[in-house]
Amino acid sequence: MTSALAAAVERPADRERVRYDCEYLVVGTGAGGSVAGARLAEAGRDVIFLEEGAYHPTGSFVPEVGTMTARLYRNRGVIPILGRPTLAFGEACCVGGGTVINGGLIWRTPPWVLEQWRAQAGLVGYGPEQLARQFETVERDLHVVTTQLEADANRDSARLHAAAGELGWKSVLVPRAVKGCINENCCPTGCIAGAKQSSVQTYLPRAAARGARILTGCRAVRIVHSGGVASRVVAEVGDGPTRRRVEIRCERLVLAAGAVQTPHLLRRSRLSKRAGRSLQFHMNLKIVALFDEPLDAARGTIFTTQVQEFEREGLVMAASNLRPHYLALTLAHQPNATIDRVLGDFRRAGGFVALLQAASRARIESRLGDQPLLHYRLARGDAAAIVRALERLGRLLFRAGAVELYLPVAGSPAVRSQPELDGLLAAARPGRFEIQTVHVMASCPMGSDPARSLVSPAGRLWEARNVFVSDASMLPSNIGESPQGTIMAFAHEIWDRHLAEAPQ
Repeated sequence: MTSALAAAVERPADRERVRYDCEYLVVGTGAGGSVAGARLAEAGRDVIFLEEGAYHPTGSFVPEVGTMTARLYRNRGVIPILGRPTLAFGEACCVGGGTVINGGLIWRTPPWVLEQWRAQAGLVGYGPEQLARQFETVERDLHVVTTQLEADANRDSARLHAAAGELGWKSVLVPRAVKGCINENCCPTGCIAGAKQSSVQTYLPRAAARGARILTGCRAVRIVHSGGVASRVVAEVGDGPTRRRVEIRCERLVLAAGAVQTPHLLRRSRLSKRAGRSLQFHMNLKIVALFDEPLDAARGTIFTTQVQEFEREGLVMAASNLRPHYLALTLAHQPNATIDRVLGDFRRAGGFVALLQAASRARIESRLGDQPLLHYRLARGDAAAIVRALERLGRLLFRAGAVELYLPVAGSPAVRSQPELDGLLAAARPGRFEIQTVHVMASCPMGSDPARSLVSPAGRLWEARNVFVSDASMLPSNIGESPQGTIMAFAHEIWDRHLAEAPQ
């Protein structure tokens, strides 16, 4: 079916055509958009996908991190969320969206989160029992399997897993959307083996096989609407003097551009003033560790195991990708001599991450041209939570056999013992933390009360009768895990309901 996908791709920049018509226009091709488009196309609807990025088939992927980051990420992988400290945000910009550049983790939403959404947001019909069928569908469609630890690969994950057991901490093997993974360790820059079951491998070919069209290199800039009805989307192709407008007229509009771009488009179009007021996110806190013997962590894959002992507190820990480029980026706040020394001992190195469910909230501003401006204020309690997360991950790594740790604290030396770790963290100041994020959500939250939510339980924008949201922005709150499985299960539920209510 990948041949059908290639045939469905069209670059308006290469054509003179400036107007398209469809029944359903889906803006975005990632987790939520691909499910929406596939379900609609398979139900016989006329679907167009609008994608700002380019189509990169698996055969075009190469191992060079810099090359693929430039191809697959927005702004070459560097987007700041302004604050103290400023956060580094990574966002995909390609056909397949975040499913192409993530680790392929497919978690079912924690039951206590779904119960919270029922109680606080009034989401009836989205409990564990009701969503079980949708999660089963996603897991089948994406070939979700639990990656087993191997003797000659993923030794960093194996060390972490064993150390957690020694401490009496819960640690689990991770469910991932992969088929035939060969441990190339290229998950964040496109799986060169084609093992990761991104939407390019799954839902988008299905949609294309049923007639859906995909317009690439086409950036949505404005939704034209009147009286609560959207009639068309104005998009741009090209840059500079070659930039020109394209219009796509539609009967129904599905926004699936992600938790930043979807509210940005709504705000620019003056369709929702409340969109993007409260963006929620995870904080990725990375530690580089040197061990007592070679781990060869580059031979492995991302997030094979996950330590969940503190999941209810919003903290999970795992081994991350390790390649020289990632190691150097993680140590960018260190002197060059330190980076060179650690790179010279690469076989003993490992990269690890504490994923923290932040209480902080970001805001999206859409007043400075094409690109949104993101800023946040560190919430009271997050600084202490960061220190606890790093202390726990550091303790776990020392238990796993690490002999030297490099923390994400600007100007910090290597630490070689628990007392050194405790002393460094006690003196750390919030502005010196080095923090990244790749999971953003809840910027257009779903709920039953229009005064407290932007999207109805049916997935429809409260302010427009024919506009739907089908991406991470619709989640009512931060879930503390990789959100892809939740987004896709919710998308299946939304479009099941819609197709049942609107038969052709």
